Amino acid sequence: MTECEIDPSTLPKCDDLFRAIEAQFEASQIPSDKWYLTALSALTTTPDPHLADQLYVYLTSTPAYSTVNARQTLIQRMRETLFKNIALLGLPKPAEALISISRVELKEDGITQTFTREGWQRDDGNRTRGIQWLNKIYAHNAEDLFDLFQRHRDWQFWIGEIAYGLHLSDRQVLDDIDTELVVLPAVMGQNLPRESYWHIRGLRRLGISKEDIQMICDCVHKVAQFCGVKLDRVPSVEKVDADISNDSDP
Repeated sequence: MTECEIDPSTLPKCDDLFRAIEAQFEASQIPSDKWYLTALSALTTTPDPHLADQLYVYLTSTPAYSTVNARQTLIQRMRETLFKNIALLGLPKPAEALISISRVELKEDGITQTFTREGWQRDDGNRTRGIQWLNKIYAHNAEDLFDLFQRHRDWQFWIGEIAYGLHLSDRQVLDDIDTELVVLPAVMGQNLPRESYWHIRGLRRLGISKEDIQMICDCVHKVAQFCGVKLDRVPSVEKVDADISNDSDP
């Protein structure tokens, strides 16, 4: 073991946490096989993103991921989750999570090499795709979002071209619901009230029920508590749901 590696014997056991989150998704209207996206994104926000390897080990010990093809699909979806997290968290934590997973990938699976954004261009198509997705989440509030940065045009560029164009609107691996199951835990796990509000509202605009959004938020709280993180600034789902009918600003 090198000096920068973590001794596996010192890590907390996460199986009970994962089972609890999986059970909550199974009791919801959201497809239960999506649960690990929320778990991974929430873990990556904490001081312990390296625990992502335990999530991979937990998943690959189940019948659902008993084949090479299933595990290769799994790692592509986990990798895409962490790539989207870069737009939400910065590079270091998602990178730490991905490195930890790569060290426990099963050797018999071979090296799963994918490059989903090969040939990506910052062109009109990229911006259009990003703005279309942003409009789905923000609806009539999208213009208000850009207005917040009207004196900071570098930020407008980054939101449209990079965060939404390059990262969040790409649908080669994760679909619309998958993406928000990644985004909400990422912003909520950082205890960010404004951004959490926007993406609770965004999930409602995608047709997810108030009850199922509450379930997602409960799962994020479970992960945060497990990792010793206090989330005391995020809005309640009830408040956001009550405000939606009033067309409140971002």
